[in-house]
Amino acid sequence: MNFTLHLTADCNLSCRYCYETHSRRHMTEETAKKAVDLAFSFGHEKNGFSLFGGEPMLERGTIESVCRYASEKANATGTAVRFKMTTNGTLLDEAFLRFANEHGLEIALSHDGLLQDVQRVTRDGTPTLQRLEPIVDLLLKYQPKAVAMQTVMPSNADRMAESVEWLYKRGFSRINTAIDYRVDAGWDDASMVVLKTQYERIADLSERHFDDARPLLYLNFLSKIAAYLNDRPCMECKLGMRQPSVAPDGAIYPCNQFLDLPDYRMGDVDTGIDRVRQREIYRASLDPEPDCEGCAIADRCRHHCACLNFSLTGRMHEVAPVQCEHERILIPIADDLAARLYARKSVRFLLNYRDDPLD
Repeated sequence: MNFTLHLTADCNLSCRYCYETHSRRHMTEETAKKAVDLAFSFGHEKNGFSLFGGEPMLERGTIESVCRYASEKANATGTAVRFKMTTNGTLLDEAFLRFANEHGLEIALSHDGLLQDVQRVTRDGTPTLQRLEPIVDLLLKYQPKAVAMQTVMPSNADRMAESVEWLYKRGFSRINTAIDYRVDAGWDDASMVVLKTQYERIADLSERHFDDARPLLYLNFLSKIAAYLNDRPCMECKLGMRQPSVAPDGAIYPCNQFLDLPDYRMGDVDTGIDRVRQREIYRASLDPEPDCEGCAIADRCRHHCACLNFSLTGRMHEVAPVQCEHERILIPIADDLAARLYARKSVRFLLNYRDDPLD
């Protein structure tokens, strides 16, 4: 069983594109342990926990408690357990990174590369790039495969490729880019043309370094390539079934985007998951998206993600125009990259395209 644990709604940064409403609300260790107990109660061979915020490292004690407690239960039951966390990195230190490696906690770093000081600042507006430099060194020392999670706004989309290259040269092999999907972000036809050009530059960069000893694995492309070559949809949402979210108060919802909405509540850590309600929500998510019927890339597009649709449009089956246009830009460029790698008989590509592209 996989759970996302919302440890806190608070954050120590004030990123320009953040859509969250921050508060002091947080999950107690008791509630977190109840979530662990519930996950293990299903009797699965593997359990996973995504530690989420706000900034999850504000609840460092709870993180360590969850990892220790779940690891002990896994050892006692002969099962496997995994932990994941995305952090802004400002509160990481060597002691925590040692702890993370000891307990198999995979850390992804939200870092915008050369755009960091423009977009990711403290509450008083202080830039964070230099503050993170020694922390990046530590993270890559302990977790060389850590993912750098970059976000791009329309106002600086023209620096996206340059920033990806900077992150690669800085030591990150695995890089993922998200665009600022907020309704009022300001994407228009001109900025989408810029975005397309930037993705093409990143594809060239990816091809150039794909077979290096330390490859550039640009996850936006690899997920699309793997979906096509493995003949599976790019985004199998499985809303409420794959990874339910546990709110700070212990209530359970189908995904992050539905947190605290009474209509989507499907249990809590004390009473468990309401299976009837869970199945109802899942079945509702399977309805088709009317605007996507007949689209040539429908099977490979993120329109399947009811969570993303809901967060952008307020409806599970209404796709935001910016999301649609983004996918129409990204998928052909990913396909062209795959064709180029295949044509040149890239060893890494030929060996790995049927398996996990992140290995």
